[in-house]
Amino acid sequence: MFGLSKLRLKRHSHPVFVEDEPLAPKPVRRVRLRFPLLLMLSLLLAGWSYHRAHAETHHAMNEQVVLDAVEAGQLLLKSEDDSHFITAVTQASKVHIKVSGMVAHVSLEQTFRNHSQHWVEGVYAFPLPDKAAVNRMQMVIGERVIEGTIKEKAEAKKIYNKAKSQGKKAGLVKQQRPNLFTTKIANISPNETITVKLEYIESITYDQGRFSLRFPMTITPRYMPGSPLPIEDHLQFDDRRPLHFTSSALGWAMNTDQVPDANEISPWMSPDLPTETNPINPITLTAELDMGMPLQSIESAYHNITSSRQGNNYQVRLSEGSVSMTQDFSLTWQPVIGNAPKAAIFSEQVKSEDYALLMMVPPVTKTSPLAKEAIYIIDTSGSMDGVSIRQARDSLLYALDQLGPQDRFNVIAFNSTTDMLFGRAVPASKDNLKQARRYVSRLQSGGGTEMLPALHAALKDRAPEGFVRQVMFITDGAVGNETALFESIHQQLGNSRLFTVGIGSAPNSYFMRKAAQFGRGSFTHIGRVSEVRQKMTELFTKLNNPVISNISVRWPNSKNIETYPSRIPDLYHGEPLLVTAKLSDLQGDIVISGQTADENWQQTITIDAVQQHSGVATLWAREKIASLLDEKITGRDESAVRKDVLSVALTHQLLSPYTSFVAVEKIVSRPADKKQNTAPVLNARPEGQGPQSFAYPQTATGAMQSLLWGLLFLITAFAFRFCSHKEAEYELVG
Repeated sequence: MFGLSKLRLKRHSHPVFVEDEPLAPKPVRRVRLRFPLLLMLSLLLAGWSYHRAHAETHHAMNEQVVLDAVEAGQLLLKSEDDSHFITAVTQASKVHIKVSGMVAHVSLEQTFRNHSQHWVEGVYAFPLPDKAAVNRMQMVIGERVIEGTIKEKAEAKKIYNKAKSQGKKAGLVKQQRPNLFTTKIANISPNETITVKLEYIESITYDQGRFSLRFPMTITPRYMPGSPLPIEDHLQFDDRRPLHFTSSALGWAMNTDQVPDANEISPWMSPDLPTETNPINPITLTAELDMGMPLQSIESAYHNITSSRQGNNYQVRLSEGSVSMTQDFSLTWQPVIGNAPKAAIFSEQVKSEDYALLMMVPPVTKTSPLAKEAIYIIDTSGSMDGVSIRQARDSLLYALDQLGPQDRFNVIAFNSTTDMLFGRAVPASKDNLKQARRYVSRLQSGGGTEMLPALHAALKDRAPEGFVRQVMFITDGAVGNETALFESIHQQLGNSRLFTVGIGSAPNSYFMRKAAQFGRGSFTHIGRVSEVRQKMTELFTKLNNPVISNISVRWPNSKNIETYPSRIPDLYHGEPLLVTAKLSDLQGDIVISGQTADENWQQTITIDAVQQHSGVATLWAREKIASLLDEKITGRDESAVRKDVLSVALTHQLLSPYTSFVAVEKIVSRPADKKQNTAPVLNARPEGQGPQSFAYPQTATGAMQSLLWGLLFLITAFAFRFCSHKEAEYELVG
């Protein structure tokens, strides 16, 4: 027993062991069990909230930023209270492709509707083929058609901004990359429908006896290396309220010293996946093929198509009518055996100037393959998540199987860091290949896309005497610093040859093709796992056959002639020669010559009746612009390049890095007392790609609100602990 006269408090020295008999042991046990549970829940919530907020800030600050898919999309509007977003859904996208000979004329229509009750400026980004010559833009609003004109980029921007501030409807289309464009539409009224029409011309591809073309529907997320620029460099729009911790309404990424336009090439992404009843960015597509010859087959690798024929004219359409824009459209057709072209010339006369497009397939020669030193680079970054990493692993495993005992090899994997399987290339022995297969099979995706260190590691060595050095680069090309990578390849290539293998539903074809061009190699695209064996077999057929080099073309009356590409690249097995020319007279013989490892060859083409084709002059201008831009990579001053590009682009009315289309309606639409908000673009992610949650639209207050809730619970838990301390950790002792 104890008496009240001896009542005193004694602090426990341990939260579990009791020194004296407790006054009320059961309540103490309940309190002590509740507190750890409450504390654990609070910590988890606070930690999750912090991680969410930190992840958003982390991506916005571009410590390891990836650009998500870019495609024709939906307008995204912010609600009045900033609590959620309202989408203005794309009503329809429509594409018609007309192919005649080696020239494709493409018309693209994208229709948007503003579902909000506010005046908005629509901003959207979309991909086109990287060799597309965009030569027309129209904006259709109701029954009104606003024709776009080409202007120097700064002038076009000034015209657009003035019209926007005056309340006039205006459109601006500019090129961010050769395969990525941005359009702004000012003063869209509530519930109004806008249709943007673009037209472009491109040459089709002929390889391994098959014709093909691609229409990009989405772009794989791009990584933005470098340090963030000051926040002032990101203020581009009138509405500067933060979206996802960025100050621009267009994109979630911040500009960096290596990618100064990152914000403009990082549009928002839809978190939803398309379904039959709820498609994302639906598109209808039709094509017309007029090849002047019977076709054996017409196929699309990734979409179901239906075709019909009228003589030698073929019509193609999507079987489903419309599909979600989640994977590039690819169309391939093959002539009936015996009808495959050996050479063709297409011409067009514009303002007394003759323009020509020459296509010729060199003769196939055979030789014994040389021993090779093969360096395989594989991209394991976060943008490869999903089916892409499987395609990459399978492609590399197939490549390893093609090595013979006379060959040497190494494997380089990269994401945020670079990892080499061996310190240097090793013989393709059974044990080394077994180790390599085990290494490749275990590769997983994650992290950034730091390509430069991997390229440095692959290109730093030279081929031993008697070996051909081949570097195979397996990647989705998801980077924003393409120019720096091209410069590195140009400077370091040496006697190596670089072959790019594009992986995924929508690789960055511009990077893949240009990297192969500067690497004196070729580009292969693999869109699905089922294509790995076929596409890799075709690639190794090229690698194991002699290269035709030192190619020259002697044109008739060759005075005052201008041809592009100015330096004809080497040709691999099955690849055609494709050259554009501007000349004063197109009569006589064309003499083409080249060299293989064992012999010289020469072929003469006599020009008789030349087929007239609209668009040849535009293709020549596009090739000249591309050639001029390449001179920046090889060291020419950019101001000189800019001057020459402007001259060509303005003369031929083409989009370029230095020109933009602008269209302005004369009448004022928006009342002066009505505010205009900027509406960014919502995009779908490529088919098969893992989620990229950092690019999903969220208000900046959403993450902060979650963080505050987590901190509130944490504070409550500690307050509860403090209060229960006095009741449960002290006892009455007599």
